[in-house]
Amino acid sequence: WGLPIPAFMLNGTPFLTSASVTAISKVFNEKGSDAWFKESPQDLLCHYHPEKDPDCPPEFDSSKLEKLYDIFDVWFESGSSWKAVMEPKGHTIPVDLYLEGSDQHRGWFHLSLLLGLGATQQPPYKRLLTHGFIVDKDGKKMSKSTGNTLNVNDILKQYGAEVLRWWVSSLSYENDIKVDPSFFDQASDSYRKIRNTIRFLLSNLYDYSGPKTHAELDLLLTEEHLPSTSIDAWILNELAYLIEYNKGRYEKFEFQLVHKLIYLFCNDYLSAIYCATVKDRLYCDPPQSERRVRTQQTMAKIVLTLCELLSPILPHTSEEAFSSFTETDNSAAFHSSEVNVFNSPGCHPNWTLVIKQRETVLKAIEEAKATGLENPLDCEVVLENDLEFKLSPFKEELVDLFGVSRVTFGDKPEIKDLRSEPRCERSWKRDETVKKRSNNAWLSDRDAHAIGLD
Repeated sequence: WGLPIPAFMLNGTPFLTSASVTAISKVFNEKGSDAWFKESPQDLLCHYHPEKDPDCPPEFDSSKLEKLYDIFDVWFESGSSWKAVMEPKGHTIPVDLYLEGSDQHRGWFHLSLLLGLGATQQPPYKRLLTHGFIVDKDGKKMSKSTGNTLNVNDILKQYGAEVLRWWVSSLSYENDIKVDPSFFDQASDSYRKIRNTIRFLLSNLYDYSGPKTHAELDLLLTEEHLPSTSIDAWILNELAYLIEYNKGRYEKFEFQLVHKLIYLFCNDYLSAIYCATVKDRLYCDPPQSERRVRTQQTMAKIVLTLCELLSPILPHTSEEAFSSFTETDNSAAFHSSEVNVFNSPGCHPNWTLVIKQRETVLKAIEEAKATGLENPLDCEVVLENDLEFKLSPFKEELVDLFGVSRVTFGDKPEIKDLRSEPRCERSWKRDETVKKRSNNAWLSDRDAHAIGLD
């Protein structure tokens, strides 16, 4: 702030050209701005070539130059930063983005625009992004005198930089932002939901030996290879929506919407429905069974996509997950890659009805717990016969979607108690195939096959 004008007097006339300023800025880069006071005019213009400067006056003589020590208005200096800072480093003008607080509409933004138009006949920036200011929870300005400031170092020590980044991405930054230490507790909880969801996916890929690139996975996760009634087809359809909804959001700086969409996908679709549904097959199906491998391929696709979507907000978390899954440390390539375009394999149109029915069944199971049915796996869910035509294609998935042992159709909906029937010692399910095996263990056909006791 308050640097002298990088100009000279030449025979009583101010001498200042664009080329001379550029030359002087190179000296500033080499020796600092104090060079104006320490160096001679000839030294300051050592990078200047008057014969190449169309604005150089014919009477130019470096030995007759006298340094000026007048001070420009600080906003004039700040408004010309695109010229003094960006051009010498080889950046083209206009620059991509000017980012500053809302108080700069009549300051840096405005002065930069005036100087850019005056010097180059175009704005010096392609886009502007303004944000509000941090205020306390009551909306009051933060200041040391009132004692309502926050120590960023203390916040980083307690929560970590990733939680702070996750919190920032949740803000409507166009306006002033209220902040209180309790807000970081909430951000920490939601961040852990994202992290733990990715950890669950990764932990169930420990024995996965399939493809780990989008191109290879997309060849497998198609309508041809994936039943439209499978839970995998449903979640991949939701994943395709997530990618589509997020398309262009980062370019438009809509970070809050990206934050909400990713959290909703991880919390409501992945954690609450998909991960809860596929746990049984991941833990109990034979390792190389078609259903389990298909689910692992789906999880691999989700991991890659979430890492890409989260990369601008949670760089360390996403990079850690990506490198853990792919066993690569090429972080530069990872962070520079774009989100893969994904065409959904397509899911059955009745999936909306299935999810709605799941909500009804889970509520009925909660009510049944009042009668002593503590474990949903001790239950058989009976659905109305009127639903059989629409829901019977999903029967294999309904058992795990509801978290019960059996799903049948009957005259009236009800929750049946199966505690009097044998329970599989491996999966805890009470399906019709459970019986005592050669090792005296009670196992279902599926579980007996998984451990070689068919």
